[in-house]
Amino acid sequence: MGSSTDNRAPQFDTSQPGIRQFQSWIRERTPLAIQLLDGSGVNGVPRWVDAEYLGLEPANGGELILVARQAMALIRPLL
Repeated sequence: MGSSTDNRAPQFDTSQPGIRQFQSWIRERTPLAIQLLDGSGVNGVPRWVDAEYLGLEPANGGELILVARQAMALIRPLL
């Protein structure tokens, strides 16, 4: 029988520079281009980030897209 910590999500460490950058993009509503490990990509404005996913609002204003952080290969602002 496992301990109660076995099913916990990874820690969300806001002291990490990458997390702070995500938070800055969210505050500033900076449009992003995200390339995924499979070579495909998505564009949109980040709404929130947690330990496992990024909530991305598509440029056309459609439904929120959840992008697994482990699936992201490249993230760049579209300025």
